[in-house]
Amino acid sequence: MRRLISFALTKGLPAAIVFLFCCALLAPFDSGAQTRYTLDNSPSIKINSYQVMPDKGYNIGQLANDTTLVFKDDSLRASASDFYWVKLMVDNPYPNNEDYRLSVQLLNYTLYQFNLLNKKWEGRSAGLSINSKERTASVMPLLLQKHSQNILYLKIDVRELKAFSHAFKPTISLEKAYIYETREQYFTLAYVFCCIVLISFSCYNLYVYFHLKDKAYLFFVIVQVGSLIYITGNQSFLNVLLPFRAYNLTMFSDGRTQFLDLNDFIEHFGVTMLFWGFLHFTCSYLRTREFLPVYDKLLKTLAYIYVVLEIIPITLTITRLYYIDIVSAANVFILIMIAACITTGIVAYKRKIVGAQHFLIANLIPALIAATISVYVLRYDTASYLLAEMAVLSQLFTFAAALVARIKVINDDLKTKEIEAIQLEKDVTVTEYKRLLIEQENKHITLTMELEKEKNELLQQRLEANQRELVGNSLYIHQKNKLLSDLKLQIEDIDHLYPDTKPESLKNIQLSLKGGQYLDEEWDKFKMHFEQVHPSFFNNLQAAHPQLTRYELRLYAYFHINLSTKEIAALLNIAPSSVRQAKARLNKKMNVKHSIG
Repeated sequence: MRRLISFALTKGLPAAIVFLFCCALLAPFDSGAQTRYTLDNSPSIKINSYQVMPDKGYNIGQLANDTTLVFKDDSLRASASDFYWVKLMVDNPYPNNEDYRLSVQLLNYTLYQFNLLNKKWEGRSAGLSINSKERTASVMPLLLQKHSQNILYLKIDVRELKAFSHAFKPTISLEKAYIYETREQYFTLAYVFCCIVLISFSCYNLYVYFHLKDKAYLFFVIVQVGSLIYITGNQSFLNVLLPFRAYNLTMFSDGRTQFLDLNDFIEHFGVTMLFWGFLHFTCSYLRTREFLPVYDKLLKTLAYIYVVLEIIPITLTITRLYYIDIVSAANVFILIMIAACITTGIVAYKRKIVGAQHFLIANLIPALIAATISVYVLRYDTASYLLAEMAVLSQLFTFAAALVARIKVINDDLKTKEIEAIQLEKDVTVTEYKRLLIEQENKHITLTMELEKEKNELLQQRLEANQRELVGNSLYIHQKNKLLSDLKLQIEDIDHLYPDTKPESLKNIQLSLKGGQYLDEEWDKFKMHFEQVHPSFFNNLQAAHPQLTRYELRLYAYFHINLSTKEIAALLNIAPSSVRQAKARLNKKMNVKHSIG
């Protein structure tokens, strides 16, 4: 090329014109031509067109000095080489050194830049696996010298994509340092602010839960902890907090690359915890188990399905067992869960469930922002950091207000329960007093029963004594009558033996014995003892059967104490057959169906 330029200059202007025309024609075929970028006032530069060269064990000295090495406008293929070299030429027309941040999309790389002070090439590495303590992976500082052309060499590591045969060309970005740092400061301040607010509200709500034992506060604490984990991963602060990196990188057939790292893992874990807690918070706040059992089962089922939908795929992906892209499915499911919560709130409001109005008002802004985030991710396949923080803070403050309203409801319920408790205490006191009275009455009844029992025992003993005396008297009369009967028979025998010599005294004795058998003194004594044992027996019997004679009353009394026919015959001084006949006549006269005695 230098020889052609010298030839054109020596041959004059026409030759120079011809030479320039030829260069214009041959320029597309000159593989050594490099694209040059000039700095301007744009905040960032996206470099998608650059030339590359597969690495064959070159070092930076060879690349800088060997003019035979050719860079081509080509794509990268991991199947062709493990590393690729990229050469960039960036002009800085300004009178000051310009501070930028360089990044290569999703890949590990090393930047080589010539140090004018040390007069040597220096290299620095960045990428997904490089712990640079930067929030954003693959970013490194870059100083572009003033009034000069800055030559940059990038050695890009493509071994992570060795399993894919697709061609790709990662985007190289240059961003002004002050813009990058301003954005980082904003994200850091916003993250710290969110952490302070979330931790403060979590501690407060946890304190309230331990005092009120209201599960709505516990689930809201879970929502807040999930929000804290979510924004930590969403803002990629694990890259700053952890000393290591873990990720899984994949490539699609169109050359796009995608990865999931620890930030994405805890982001998915946090949003899972957030929505699981929110669905249970909805159930607890609206008391769906009691008032809306169908919606209660629906919300809890959605919560557990979402846990499975999120946790299993991201666990498989982060452990590099299998890469599963669940972003679209998860965001669609989030929209379904939001719709289910709003629908439950509306139904609860229509059924006049306490707190439903506050729930709907508090849920309006966070649900709208969360739905917007899901739609944004589905549309642009990327997250919106500002909306994420807005969603977290909005749900924090709006639901805090709803919980304050809930405290008022709880206080009203507590006052009502306190009144009920006082009334119940009074009822318990009255019931206890009644119980004591009943116990005293039972003791009195028991004592009375014991006294009656003793009295009955005494009466029973007296009854048995009288009964024994009555039987004894009856036997005495029986023996007396038998004795009289025997004496009468003996006198009759003497009378038969000495019919002519019967003295007058013997006749008197015989008349006395005959009359003694019919004396009523013994009967009156028997009757007195009988009535002691059986009070009012004769009165009741005469009232029931007034037609009975005195003899029949006496006969019935003998039957009542179960004297035998012979004993009654002896007492009445009649034959046993006469007793049986008298008994039959008495049964007929008293109209007794069954024989008495």
